[in-house]
Amino acid sequence: MRLLVAQTEEGLISLAQRFSLEQLKLWKKEKQFYCPSCQSPVQLKVGTKKIPHFAHLKKTCVAQHEGETDYHLDGKRKLFHWFSSHLEVELESYLPDIMQRPDLLVDTPSQKYAIEFQCASLSSSALTKRSIHYEKGNYMPLWIMGAKRMKRLSTYMYQLSFQEWQFLTLSDYTPTLLYFSPSTNQLLKLEHLIPFSSQICYAQLVVLSPHEHTFHDLFSTHTQPQFFSSWIKKKKAWRTHYILYPNQKLQPFLHALYENNIPPSHIPAEAGMPLPSLYMVETSGIIWQTWLLLDLIQQKQVGDLVTEKELGRLWLYRIHKRHIVFRSLPMAPVAVEQPLFEYIEVLCRLGMLTYITSGVYKIRRPYTIPKQTSDAFLEDGQMMKRWLNQAKEVT
Repeated sequence: MRLLVAQTEEGLISLAQRFSLEQLKLWKKEKQFYCPSCQSPVQLKVGTKKIPHFAHLKKTCVAQHEGETDYHLDGKRKLFHWFSSHLEVELESYLPDIMQRPDLLVDTPSQKYAIEFQCASLSSSALTKRSIHYEKGNYMPLWIMGAKRMKRLSTYMYQLSFQEWQFLTLSDYTPTLLYFSPSTNQLLKLEHLIPFSSQICYAQLVVLSPHEHTFHDLFSTHTQPQFFSSWIKKKKAWRTHYILYPNQKLQPFLHALYENNIPPSHIPAEAGMPLPSLYMVETSGIIWQTWLLLDLIQQKQVGDLVTEKELGRLWLYRIHKRHIVFRSLPMAPVAVEQPLFEYIEVLCRLGMLTYITSGVYKIRRPYTIPKQTSDAFLEDGQMMKRWLNQAKEVT
């Protein structure tokens, strides 16, 4: 395991400080170095190709994590310099009570943070375990991914792997992912993440730099969503190209459409609305919102009353059948009924439901099935425009 901090007889030495190669080579000859966590001997590695670092002579350590690359070492060193310019920060400080060694410990007046600059793959169970331990030690875990992992498809569209989704947190009540690029010394923040499918996501990109931003800017919201026109274009592509991507998991959904005489390209225009809580659900919003509309109209007619409890039962039934699947988000709270409640509010704003009294609604009209595919494109845009004109309270 590679380290930037080692113990000597005189105290700790941090390679985050800038030492000359001559000084480091002299120390290598004269000093004995030890791991601050396990007290085992470590060797000072000094060369011209790799970042100077300490390495265990044996591969066992109480705080052993995945191997660290130069990219990782350079990243946490630059994050240390950034945050320590205005806050008290410790580099690779070992926490014996929980036997963990975060990359950085940041102490603010209101909260202590354990920061991990995560470049390697990490299982959900390992992420959850480490985060829980930090919280037990009264540290707020903060996970920052290496920017190499970010896959940007267009101005607002990104492809996120399962690994990336699990690092999602809520920043100022906004779903957020953090990345850091050692090469540019910039922190990339994705705000307002709203997934279109299990991997494709829309978000606003914010670039933070040491000269203009502080640690506290990581937790502020800097933008408003500007990607709704792009969302409509993506929905148009879904309508026309869904058949090119056969998926066995979609068979129950496609069968339900067939039974209702609805071609997949003619799904209701009310389905696929970009709700703030879509990040909680792995199943595409187009699909789960269509499920809810089909189930509702199968059981009710225009003019009937429907309660939140009835809608909740339909929702939970589809979850039980795994037609609606939630994400595993160890770092963000998931409220199972929140997407449902947000969607009920949208249906009210679109004029399909009317609020009667607490928990009771009236069905004003059926969902909109386009007669032709060209009609679907037009109606998708009209529904989005109508929703955005009234959506300030929703978003």
